[in-house]
Amino acid sequence: MVLGKKKYSKQTKKISYLEKFKSSKEWKIVIAPKIFEYKIIEYIINHKNRNILDQIKEISERKLEVSLSELINDYSSYYKIIKLQPYTINKMFIKTIFNGFRLSYDFIFSMILKPTKLVEFSLKISTLQKRNIEIFVLYTVTKNLHSNSITYGKRSRIREINRESLLCIKKMLENKPIDFIYKVCCSDVIGNTIKRRAKSIIPIKNFIISRIKHK
Repeated sequence: MVLGKKKYSKQTKKISYLEKFKSSKEWKIVIAPKIFEYKIIEYIINHKNRNILDQIKEISERKLEVSLSELINDYSSYYKIIKLQPYTINKMFIKTIFNGFRLSYDFIFSMILKPTKLVEFSLKISTLQKRNIEIFVLYTVTKNLHSNSITYGKRSRIREINRESLLCIKKMLENKPIDFIYKVCCSDVIGNTIKRRAKSIIPIKNFIISRIKHK
């Protein structure tokens, strides 16, 4: 009889805890920005007894990361990681905005291991919403395995490619909506354009946006 009482007591505590949880908290669905058709990312527990401003303040402190492959159902894009930040809430959903972008560390490491020279540079642009972001770029050029120097010419050609790339990226992205900027940076549009233009200067590979940082 004693054991039965203990078992009943545990069940009662569990039920009372669940009832308390339901009365004070609820699950909210976190959705991606519009360009990804508001795809569901995850679920977050929300304190429903707080006023709406406190709820928004709490969720906005969360930082989310999701692979592009999960948003577009394309596993080949697994190494592109999008950073999102919740910014508003309604009865069912928590909406998010873009807060950054990066490449997975294993992908960057695989680029370094190849017999190529890794070149990096960054540039700052302003969005249509007057937000400043910094875009980081990576690309590779073939190098001489014996002397560790660039096979296809002098470093001046690298500087020339950097200048051409800066002008091209600024022309494509400066003063554009943030959704458009991320859509272009997550695709191969910039990389393919620069590689075509660079053929007359120096052959390059893997021209890719490696990171986006919000100021």
